[in-house]
Amino acid sequence: MFWFNKPETTSEEVKAFLQFEIDWLGGEWNIQKWLLTLTIPISFFALGLAFWKRSLFMGLGVVVLMATGKIIWSIQSAGEAGKSILVPAVVGLLVCTGLIYFGFKRLEKNNPNR
Repeated sequence: MFWFNKPETTSEEVKAFLQFEIDWLGGEWNIQKWLLTLTIPISFFALGLAFWKRSLFMGLGVVVLMATGKIIWSIQSAGEAGKSILVPAVVGLLVCTGLIYFGFKRLEKNNPNR
């Protein structure tokens, strides 16, 4: 991502996981892979619906399920290399849930009629 400096070193687990994802995406596309890939737009639709309904609980639940699903899929599919995303995924989840929570609270404070 352009906003991060290129790391000086990259762990072998990260390299292996990135190669796994490249191979997975470039491999044969069967019905199982298509169905798994469809969970991404379905998840974003559910996230949009939750926030459209102004449900903090439902929105946070969807975000947690999305992150948990990615973590489980990564470890189950890529083994030890998949564990390399655990810390960044959990940190990202905590940052996202915190920002969403504070954003909701700020909106409630600014507009008490909602």
